[in-house]
Amino acid sequence: MESANSEKELYKKDNAGRGGNGKLYLVLIVAAVCFAFAAFVIAIVSLSMQTGSASPSVVNVGSAAGLTSVDYDDDKVWMIHNGHSGYNVQYISEKTGRIEGFDVDIINAVCRIANKNCKLVADIWTNCWDTVTGETARGGTGLMSGWYDACGGYRVKPERQRTFAFSDPFTVSPHQSFATLPGNPRGFDWQDITGKTIGFFDGGSGDEHCLAKSEEIVGAVLPTENIRHCTTFEECYDLLVDETIDAFFSDATYVRGRTDVDEITNRLQACPVGGSAMMTRLDSKLIDWWNPAQAKLIASKEYHEICNDVKITHGHQAGYDPEDFCIGL
Repeated sequence: MESANSEKELYKKDNAGRGGNGKLYLVLIVAAVCFAFAAFVIAIVSLSMQTGSASPSVVNVGSAAGLTSVDYDDDKVWMIHNGHSGYNVQYISEKTGRIEGFDVDIINAVCRIANKNCKLVADIWTNCWDTVTGETARGGTGLMSGWYDACGGYRVKPERQRTFAFSDPFTVSPHQSFATLPGNPRGFDWQDITGKTIGFFDGGSGDEHCLAKSEEIVGAVLPTENIRHCTTFEECYDLLVDETIDAFFSDATYVRGRTDVDEITNRLQACPVGGSAMMTRLDSKLIDWWNPAQAKLIASKEYHEICNDVKITHGHQAGYDPEDFCIGL
């Protein structure tokens, strides 16, 4: 009896051991299969990343124009703000109803060279750059909020560089002027403006902050009560006529060639550090493709043709002569 019971116990132990080992073998086999499958998936993904192409929306922008390669969405519409000051750099054409002028011709040419789809957006100046009497100048609501990708034809100024980025300028740095009624009937002395009330274009580069930097003008830092802002030339002109202001100060673009006012200063350069450029948000990628395309334009005959066209096509509008602002003329 004892011998038979011993044999049964040994049989149970032997079968138990075999069953445990079988389970262990099964677990190892399953783990090996899972590991092999995971390695296979990783290899396929890796091969796909190495040999596959990028997303179809990413293209080489510069290839068509021979420019530096920059990857962008080729279907993007670049919205560019353009004001309409009424001068030969930008104005609303009575024939076409569209904004035309030197700035527009430059923008169209650069976008064509860069093979970009650009759309001009007509809007007020202060939605790009705003100047509030007695306060620090600030970025305009439109550009800050992303209504446009850039504001075209804005002068490079230190105040603006604190908020926005700029492309390379496509004109030389502008000059500023004081303007009075023809003949300067009130005897305004631009070299000493102490106690005088001056008008400024709202949002313009020739603002009160610009004037304050002039070292050749006595009283250049005006008290708030001696500052008046106007949004158009007509508003500034009316302030001159009713003697609300003694003169207005602006880029010479806005008074050069007019007969209803006299420009009583010449070659006064108070504050801009650069000419007209594309003003963008700091996170914009527009400048990356704009600068190489613009460089190609300025180095070509087309740039000089656009400059000469200021007199030919846009000559019916007041403003600068091409030799006053075009690069290399």
